[in-house]
Amino acid sequence: MNNKNELTGQRSLLDKILSFWNEQVKPIMLKEWVHIFNDSTTLRIAVMIPLLQLTIFGFGINDEVRDIKTFIFDQDRSKASSQFIQKAEATTYFKIKKEVHSKKELLGSLVCGEASVGIIIPPDYSRKINSNRKAQIQVLIDGSDSNISNQSQAALEQLGSSISRTVRSKKRQGSLETQDNLIDVRSRVLFNPNLETTYQIIPGLLGIIVFLVTSFLCCLSIVGEKERGTLEQLLVTPLTPLGLMTGKVIPYLCIGFVDFNLSLLLMYLLFQIPIQGSILLLELATIIFMFSALGISLLISSVAKSQPQATQLVFVQMLPSILLSGYIFPFEPMPVFFRAIGYMLPVTHFIMIARGIILRGAELTHLIVPFVVLIVYGVIIFGFSVKIFKKEIE
Repeated sequence: MNNKNELTGQRSLLDKILSFWNEQVKPIMLKEWVHIFNDSTTLRIAVMIPLLQLTIFGFGINDEVRDIKTFIFDQDRSKASSQFIQKAEATTYFKIKKEVHSKKELLGSLVCGEASVGIIIPPDYSRKINSNRKAQIQVLIDGSDSNISNQSQAALEQLGSSISRTVRSKKRQGSLETQDNLIDVRSRVLFNPNLETTYQIIPGLLGIIVFLVTSFLCCLSIVGEKERGTLEQLLVTPLTPLGLMTGKVIPYLCIGFVDFNLSLLLMYLLFQIPIQGSILLLELATIIFMFSALGISLLISSVAKSQPQATQLVFVQMLPSILLSGYIFPFEPMPVFFRAIGYMLPVTHFIMIARGIILRGAELTHLIVPFVVLIVYGVIIFGFSVKIFKKEIE
């Protein structure tokens, strides 16, 4: 009798569960699946994000430094100095970009960011090496990227030891274990002598903050207006599409500018990172850069049909902006394809400008290339986005 009651109770519970599933869960679940498959943009983004993450992290990101941009000031111009340069490049750590003819020119290349490492070979290098005397090689390193600085120092010291052993082995002089290196590599880290990571991260983070704030807030505001139908109501008024867009964009331009300056103040007060260059030049670069960010937000606003969709699209374009812009990971180890994508991102060039002005005290003449690129990108992206958005709201 008890077994029969238990069986009846189990069937009753099962019936309740099936009823709950069929009458409440199943209809809503099917409705949601239909909504997901009908909203093809959201579905594509949901599939694309993990694939994009996996591809970028798998192929594009590599913290092993190689092909460091290196300039040479060879005052000896001998066979021995040429061999040192060849062996430096053979390590794959260094990519010899140019040979300069003065220390001033070498310093200028480091300030403007053309070079990350400068090697100075003294005029008596070969004479000292051949007479078994110690020769000094001076190395100037851009400390803006602490990872590059540490690995380049270690690689050059190891190279000096290797060449010293080779020379002494050929001459068969003394015990290699007890004698000092013939080549004394003296490294000097510029712009960030203590190799603090914050010096690399914070100036780049300024660009990421400005880009995220301006594009995200403006985009969500416009898409929210579209969802509520107030955008169409505004178009019934005497407002022109251009007037509407200008009015929508200016507040977020101001918010982004205020956020940037607050972040700049916090960088100085909290992290004690001084600004070596012109603040006015940095402010000008920020304004130019924000036009690109706002242009992208207008473009996303034209495509997105809802705020969640807009958020996803902002995240999709933020991912390469963080990972491929040189903000965290250096350009040199990246494959050519991902490096090309990185150079096509406006945030990449703003980070170059920000680090150049804040850390290296670079002037406009040193940063003319990223400035020109940023202006061109701003005009193209903002102009194209305005055209698309205007067509959309009309």
